[in-house]
Amino acid sequence: HHPPFNSSKMASGVLYTYQGSFRAAKILIAAEYSGTQVNVDKSFEFGKTNNSDAFLKKFPLGRVPAYEAGNVHLHETDAIAWFVANEQLRGTTNVDQALVNQYVSFSNNEITPSACTWTFPTLGFKQYNKQETEAAKEHLKKCFTMLNNLLLNRTFLVGERVTLADISLCCDLVILYQQVLDPKFRESYGNLNRWFVTCINQPQFKKVLGEVKLCETMAQFDTKKYQELHPKDNKKGKAEPKKQPPKKEQPKKEKKDE
Repeated sequence: HHPPFNSSKMASGVLYTYQGSFRAAKILIAAEYSGTQVNVDKSFEFGKTNNSDAFLKKFPLGRVPAYEAGNVHLHETDAIAWFVANEQLRGTTNVDQALVNQYVSFSNNEITPSACTWTFPTLGFKQYNKQETEAAKEHLKKCFTMLNNLLLNRTFLVGERVTLADISLCCDLVILYQQVLDPKFRESYGNLNRWFVTCINQPQFKKVLGEVKLCETMAQFDTKKYQELHPKDNKKGKAEPKKQPPKKEQPKKEKKDE
């Protein structure tokens, strides 16, 4: 049965983002599942397009990802992903919708900050701080244990099929699995690993994320890369513009630039 508002026809629009954004990946994977037409603006230049008057008129904060469909202008990844999704992805009951929202928020609030703290030094984006990194690891262990228990008898987080909960959490975990979750660290979280590998192998995820390689060794602080990105360790130096995108997806972007 079709709801009277056919979101996939209505939602067809343009996504402004830069290459390799994990936030944008959530939106694009959701669109792969729902069949919504999402066109990434190929001419987008970070720091240029999103500072232009035309862009700021539509999106006053100049943040990306940003989405335009007719006279609809949306910012904030989760809202855009929700808009381009279908009923299955959003959750088919009130309870399922609440759970989907719960895991999306959990991923943003609990996983992402610790993931950045741990992985950014390994990519040279920020200075290594032992205390902060250890605290981040401990917090992630707690989160992983919760998820691992939850996934004991489930294939996906909510219901029997992929939802925005899986899409969001999976995209947020990619950087961790690629950089630091080595076989020894991840061996305690078998159910979580199985779920993650199931997600990244779905054709809709693969199309957007490409091949995701699980790391063999835990990456350490990259001093050389850090110095390249922070000439004279001057925090307000040339590297600053790169810091502008919402924290989460810097890693992939800068790796591509390399």
